[in-house]
Amino acid sequence: MRSFIIFLLSFSISGICISQKAKSNTCTATLTQDPVMETIEKTHYIFTGSDTTGLNVKLTTITVLEGQKTLVKKKIKDCVSPKPEDCIEEILEDFPPITMNLFALAGPDVTKEYETRKEKVKVIKKQGGTVKEDVVCAKNRSSKLIKRIQAALISLGYPLTENGILDQATNLSVTDFQKSKGLPYGDLSLSTLAALGVK
Repeated sequence: MRSFIIFLLSFSISGICISQKAKSNTCTATLTQDPVMETIEKTHYIFTGSDTTGLNVKLTTITVLEGQKTLVKKKIKDCVSPKPEDCIEEILEDFPPITMNLFALAGPDVTKEYETRKEKVKVIKKQGGTVKEDVVCAKNRSSKLIKRIQAALISLGYPLTENGILDQATNLSVTDFQKSKGLPYGDLSLSTLAALGVK
C-alpha cells in the first residue's frame, strides 16, 4: 500500500512538471481588440405630408447617396494641343456621401402619408477594448518561426523579406493582418498563428 501511495505521489508530481513545462511555451499578454462593425440596412418611414401636428416625427439625418469613386473628365492644365480631345483626361475622384435632414415617423402605422427609404448604416456588433490572449513567449520566437510567419504573410501579398527577424516591417504586417481579420493586436498571439496557418 505504501509503495502504491509513493507511486501516485511521484506520478502526480511528474504530471505537474509536464503541465508546467507545456505551459512555459506560451505566455499571456493584454492586447487591443477593435470593435466589430457590421453594415445593416435600416428602413426609414419619411413623412410626405404637410402637417406634423399630433404625429410622432423626428428630424433624422439620412444618407441618401453613399460615398463613391467615379471617373470624371477634366481639362489638362497648360495643354497646347490643337485637338480639344487631347486636353481631356479621365481621373478617378472621390465623392463624399450626401445626407439630408428628413422627418421620419416612428413606424408605418402612424399615417398613410409616408414613403420608405432604405439606408445602409454601420453598427457595433461587438464592443472593443482590451483582452487577455495567449502569445508566443519571447524565448520561443525563433528565426525559423518568424520565417514561417513571414512566408505566410508574403503569400497574402505583404511586402516582406523572409529574413527570420521580427523587424518593424514584420510587426506592422502582423498588426495589419490581425486588424483585417478582426483579431486582437499588439503582440504575436496564438490565434494569429492559427489564422496564418503557422504551426
